Amino acid sequence: MGVVPAQAQPAAEVVLRNFGNVPKGGNPRWGVIRDSAGNLYGTAGGASNESQVYKGVVYKVDTAGHETVLYSFTGGADGGEPSSGVIRDPAGNFYGTTSDGGASGFGVVYKLDSACHETVLYSFTGGADGGSPSGGVVRDSAGNLYGTTAGGGEGERGVVYKLDTAGHQTVLYTFTGGADGGYPNSVILDSAGNLYGTTVAGGDVSPGYCSSGCGVVFMVNPAGQETVLYSFTGAYDGGYPYAGVVRDSAGNLYGTTAGGGEGEWGVVYKLDTEGQETVLWVFNGYDAVGAIPYAGVILDSAGNLYGTTAGGGLYSWGVVFKLDPAGDETVLYSFSNGSDGGGPEAGVILDSEGNLYGTTEEGGTATLGVVYKLDSANQETVLYSFQGATGGSFPNAGVIRDLAGNLYGTTEFGGPDNAGVVYRMNADGQETVLYNFTGGADGGHPEAGVIRDSAGNLYGTTTEGGSGYGVVYKLDASGQETVLYKFMDQLDGGRPYAGVIRDSAGNLYGTTVEGGSFLSGVVYKLNTTGQETVLYSFTGGTDGSGPDAGLVLDSAGNLYGTTSYGGAGYGVVFKVNAASQYSVLYTFTGGADGAYPLASVIRDSAGNLYGTTSGGGMANDGVVYKVDTTGHETALYSFTGAADGGYPEAGVIRDSAGNLYGTTFEGGDSGSNCYIYNGCGMVYKLNTAGDLIVLYTFTGGADGAQPYAGVIGDSECNLYGTTGFGGSESAGVVFKLTPH
Repeated sequence: MGVVPAQAQPAAEVVLRNFGNVPKGGNPRWGVIRDSAGNLYGTAGGASNESQVYKGVVYKVDTAGHETVLYSFTGGADGGEPSSGVIRDPAGNFYGTTSDGGASGFGVVYKLDSACHETVLYSFTGGADGGSPSGGVVRDSAGNLYGTTAGGGEGERGVVYKLDTAGHQTVLYTFTGGADGGYPNSVILDSAGNLYGTTVAGGDVSPGYCSSGCGVVFMVNPAGQETVLYSFTGAYDGGYPYAGVVRDSAGNLYGTTAGGGEGEWGVVYKLDTEGQETVLWVFNGYDAVGAIPYAGVILDSAGNLYGTTAGGGLYSWGVVFKLDPAGDETVLYSFSNGSDGGGPEAGVILDSEGNLYGTTEEGGTATLGVVYKLDSANQETVLYSFQGATGGSFPNAGVIRDLAGNLYGTTEFGGPDNAGVVYRMNADGQETVLYNFTGGADGGHPEAGVIRDSAGNLYGTTTEGGSGYGVVYKLDASGQETVLYKFMDQLDGGRPYAGVIRDSAGNLYGTTVEGGSFLSGVVYKLNTTGQETVLYSFTGGTDGSGPDAGLVLDSAGNLYGTTSYGGAGYGVVFKVNAASQYSVLYTFTGGADGAYPLASVIRDSAGNLYGTTSGGGMANDGVVYKVDTTGHETALYSFTGAADGGYPEAGVIRDSAGNLYGTTFEGGDSGSNCYIYNGCGMVYKLNTAGDLIVLYTFTGGADGAQPYAGVIGDSECNLYGTTGFGGSESAGVVFKLTPH
């Protein structure tokens, strides 16, 4: 089984389409500031996971609710993933921090001028100077900036720093993580130049509560001397303050903790000038009063405190609260996580008319969060709801191709409601969105692609929406969607991660990963009137469990597929005959034969089945396998996770000569943009002698990264596919590979 080195690159890639990421930001974790004209400014983005990857923006929302992106971070030298909101000086310049990016990858302090030109004032190295800023900055009258980092410093527990107008950084204090605290939050500044803040860990260790300390309130004077003003015990007095403090004219400090209190749901506290703590309010987490205040509080002239909780409330999605000087709480608003937003991690600001302004990280029309206003009558107005990419983003499924050369596929996210789209792309790479899912009754977040009938109708599935557990849909040539079936997650199944196949009579067949008689998924048939029949319910035992992949159908009406789990624990290849009788054709052992087949199989004219496993094999990086008509399995190739790729999530296609083609999610020559993974993935050919040829290795840049789906071919030996990440917006691409 020879391997052609990845650098041979025997195929040229053309990116046909770059999918857009969230163009105006999303999931704002930080709050807003307001100018004298009523415009709001903040940061959004900075979420980075397998469903959303973007580097963040600085935005403005005007009084008409129109959002303008003032700056988009690239994640490079300019910074990425904002770790705070912004502050604004009298000249209209903005200042803030990012937790990522910069010259060393440990975040930056930046300035954004009134022309929206960004200047990096300081790039953290992650060493003694600190790394990954944990909050924003404050500015003194001379223009010096002060802030904190969550990492770096001599003990890797963060620092308090000063940045002068020349960009020279001074570490004022380095935390040890002991009694002095560790992992500081943002700071405030008094007229004498003292800084006040909190740490989320460290302090006096309380047996039974916080093994690493429950955090402290601290002061750092201009000479860099730290004083611990209070050490939380994690009991009734609270623990884990994720936010900083505010200070009144008498020098008392006020803040919140996300833990501790009577029910461990957090408290609001006051700390007087003698270091005496008073718990003003305890959140109980079980009723409408709210729970888990990640944000701090603000203070009005009458002594009332205002803040938010990320949970609790009438709908369990957080509240805006007011606490009067007597310690009585009033819930001003309960978020529902609908169009009004949900899960506010940021606090609020207050205008002269008593209106409050803030953000929620979740909810809104696209589930990407909102900017809201709460008036003095406690009426909420959504000023802006963050939107998904109009052309879709994250095409986890592959494509199909019609006779005219048009490609059809789906994206898991994007569209106005960020619930995914169905798209068509012509041979020139011009995309047309055929349908935008809303995430409601019509479905949302399709993980699978589509199939197409001779009349041009498309058929597919979504994992969400409908009755909450996904749908089977039809999209006609005019873009009109019809929901053919809504899964209930009961005996009928739920969460179809795979798409459907169609027989000559128009019946559809597919699988679900949930539901069924044993809650382990089903194989189903949907007739032309939309009536569902469960052909088989998996037990989760030796017959398999949770089929992620779809099915293939032979001329006799037999169905073939895989489960990623069950059997001996590593998945099976199965057959359901025309009489709905089920049989296991092969059970994976997790050894050299492979483990966890996430993709379905293909079948040749002799009845042999071919597929991939994402694990197992000689190096535990997956295999390409064949199962013959007697149930004998042969591992045709074992991936090493190196230049030859690893962890194939997609299956294979086969040409007339018997060569197999597919993709791996990882492996290949590791690109600088794929440091989280072991390489960015590749496209391969496996010939009949078992020799693997690397056709293309993704770099994680403009060419894409991490293909979840496989490839299709045309009559000229070109291959087409998608990547789940990478591209100009880090939201995936559609690619074409042309052989040399």
